[in-house]
Amino acid sequence: MRQIAGFALVLVLVGTAGIPCFAQSKPMAAMKQPGGIQPSSANNLGVVPLSYPYSISTEPHFAVFVEFPKADSIRRIALGDSNYFLAEADKTDPHYAIIKQIEAPPAKGKTPIETNMLVYMASGRVVNITLKAGKVDNTAYSIDYFLPPAKPLDDPPPVSKEELEKRFQEQERSELAETMVAEVKEHHKSQPGVVAGGLDLRLYSVKRLGVVALVSFDVENTSSETVDLEDPQVNLITASNNPKDRKKPLVKTEPVDIIQSVVSSKQLSPGARAVCMVAFKPPIHDSDQQVVLSISNRAMADKPATYRLE
Repeated sequence: MRQIAGFALVLVLVGTAGIPCFAQSKPMAAMKQPGGIQPSSANNLGVVPLSYPYSISTEPHFAVFVEFPKADSIRRIALGDSNYFLAEADKTDPHYAIIKQIEAPPAKGKTPIETNMLVYMASGRVVNITLKAGKVDNTAYSIDYFLPPAKPLDDPPPVSKEELEKRFQEQERSELAETMVAEVKEHHKSQPGVVAGGLDLRLYSVKRLGVVALVSFDVENTSSETVDLEDPQVNLITASNNPKDRKKPLVKTEPVDIIQSVVSSKQLSPGARAVCMVAFKPPIHDSDQQVVLSISNRAMADKPATYRLE
């Protein structure tokens, strides 16, 4: 029995207070920190890895920065007390946060100023850091955490042949319209065109692109007052005789949808001109019908300057 008791005493180590003591390795303590394994390059760069719970000491006249994972970025920062602290994300590199203490701590004997800083990340993570006003310990820190790899983007759905053709036609029309507008800007016609309502409408060119017609023209203010232009219009005009009174012609006006309209200026001072272009699908019409382009001065809308296109 004495041998057994002596063997048991060898297995149990008793401290000075009579309490058994068991050794604990450093890796076990590190596993309790949610930050995980810190990057080995942090110490080489002079950046101190922060471990949870995150806490930073600050001091006036010093700027402290916190580095977050490069795969993440800061969306916004919220401070509990903005009277003593200032914090913002670096504008050129939003995975850095810059912290400054803008007021000195209270006199000795009083409770030091502490507040929290919430950092909202693009990944959805919210990092809570405690700021302590007092004496700065370091000016560069890093916080590391695991980010799942980004999901690969799904391949875009295939584009139909009709959609590709439509896109090509729109691009071709846009390029032609730019060329026609540039020609009107560079080559100013001096001879008068259609004058009405204080405006001079001069036609430059009419071009077809498939089923679309493009018309370029300019409008000059011939009055002595500043005028406001109405949007250009294209109308299908049908004229026929009134069976009851053949001396009074009956005119029917149907608007034509305009696909694209360009007017360089809607307000013209005396002598100024506006460079214009309209694109539309000409309607199928009979010989007694006319396709007419018109533009008017808002103050004299009942007297538009008109030009027969077809």
